[in-house]
Amino acid sequence: MMNYEVNSFQNYESITIDELKDRANSLLNLVTEEQRPLRVFMNNGKEFLLFPQDLLAPICDSDFRLILLSAMRYAMGRNTCMPVVVSNYIKRHIQLLDDKFLVLAADDIRRHLEDYAEHEMNPNLWHGLLGALETEQRERSTREARKIRPCSACGKPLEIMSIADNQHSPDGFDVIARCPNCHSDYEWFCDKDGGVSGMKQHFFG
Repeated sequence: MMNYEVNSFQNYESITIDELKDRANSLLNLVTEEQRPLRVFMNNGKEFLLFPQDLLAPICDSDFRLILLSAMRYAMGRNTCMPVVVSNYIKRHIQLLDDKFLVLAADDIRRHLEDYAEHEMNPNLWHGLLGALETEQRERSTREARKIRPCSACGKPLEIMSIADNQHSPDGFDVIARCPNCHSDYEWFCDKDGGVSGMKQHFFG
């Protein structure tokens, strides 16, 4: 079984937030010019990582999605360590994967389970991954639905009153919001992929 290093950044140089404030310019040059990531410890015990943008290039590359999908398709139906490795990798990094990956991966798993359920050696594993993908999709859609929008009448930020499942669109949301300034009410729709409809006036009752 392949091993996964839980804290892969532990060997990077570490500093406190106060040191970062005092030595900001020199430390940022260290990160950007020498390509040396830096762990920064906050006073509340949390930490964050400063690193050059180039380090994100592999996961921002559109081919990364295809490579990961290929690894998942290869693993489905196998009775080796690969199903666990691939499934756990996707779950660990699911927040870094784009919306298109979530849709394609979920569709692939559903088709595989429908077509080859009796031959699949790890059905619970793939059902678990499918559930994680669907949960992430739903959370992203909800976050999109909750984004603050301005009132069409006065331009002030709206307050979300309710987010409810749409009866005609699976995994879609109907959003109702009110302007606390002019008391206008609005509604709009968010689909399961994060798309948002135009805003129209809502009439209660």
